[in-house]
Amino acid sequence: MSMEKYCSKAAKAGEVYYLAHIHDEWNNPEVRRLNANEILYPPCQEVRDAISAQLEHLNYYPEDASTDVELRSKLADYVGLPGKADWFTIGNGSMEVIDMLYKAFIDPGDEILIAMPEYSPYARRSKMFLAKAVDVMPIDDDFNYDVNAYQSKVTDKTKMIVVSRPNNPDGHIVSRELVEELCKNDCIVVVDEAYVEFSQDPIEDMLEAHPNMIITHTFSKAMGLAAVRLGFAIANPELIGFINQIRMPTNVNVLARAAAIALLDNPQYIAENTAKIIADRQFLYDAVKEMPGLRPIPSHSNFVMIDCKDCKHTATEINKYLREHNYATRLFANSRGLPGDRFFRITIGTHEDMVAVIDLMKEYLA
Repeated sequence: MSMEKYCSKAAKAGEVYYLAHIHDEWNNPEVRRLNANEILYPPCQEVRDAISAQLEHLNYYPEDASTDVELRSKLADYVGLPGKADWFTIGNGSMEVIDMLYKAFIDPGDEILIAMPEYSPYARRSKMFLAKAVDVMPIDDDFNYDVNAYQSKVTDKTKMIVVSRPNNPDGHIVSRELVEELCKNDCIVVVDEAYVEFSQDPIEDMLEAHPNMIITHTFSKAMGLAAVRLGFAIANPELIGFINQIRMPTNVNVLARAAAIALLDNPQYIAENTAKIIADRQFLYDAVKEMPGLRPIPSHSNFVMIDCKDCKHTATEINKYLREHNYATRLFANSRGLPGDRFFRITIGTHEDMVAVIDLMKEYLA
């Protein structure tokens, strides 16, 4: 007997998120992970010590985000909003933050504008919440957008506009002016700043002027703490109140909290890693630009996406060759918004990683 009749509409609309690459890398530690936009530099000693100090407290519930003024205050200081702890709420990674936003603001039949190509959880969650994801297409091959690309898709059913800034997987960054225009619409505007440290162009200063704006962040990228699962949302306190009404209580564990506070108390560690990654991003971009048939997409993030349209080899072939030499990169063959076997993406690892990948690609193309 089939059990499908017991499923909710959300479960039927959902699909399992692809994580086989993470499984592969945990089981093959010799592989260099250049496919998930993680930081390949290990956490600082202060973070390790803070986690160790909490091990004797694992028998207690963690403090809830709604009352955790210390962590929220440090987050406020970090993004340049001192004294505004009540403008923050926290999630178990940015994945949960996305769920929280959809639970708080999306009803069946709503429309959500999402730039293509996109970070796939946004479109996946749209289906689960019985909303419609409306694709916003770029205006050129470098994945740039103008205001009309968004505004032409706005209808009376538009409930949310999602802007990833910089965007994953291509690395483009929309202008502050474009975001400001989008905020004039009668809907929620979510600005995903998961990679903003690598662009060095945050827009938290715009929040007070735009009460319908929500900015999200993660500790998985520039913070280098993907394993602790921590993300946060910033918005005016009324919107934060709505999000907290649907947020799972005590959703941030004590180890994640301790790691976050220790890292926020050592911002120079984040800055040093970010500077190295920005330099190596340019190093990789310049090298790929000289390779026959390959076109690197300009990036403001910690990765470079590469277009193989004019290459004698497909993205799948190059991706496979690198993996055979223990470098895992991210393949986007025939993905949403990325047609054909043209695109793959390289996360910026250490400088040694970039030198090795460049040499392998030159060797393969030759």
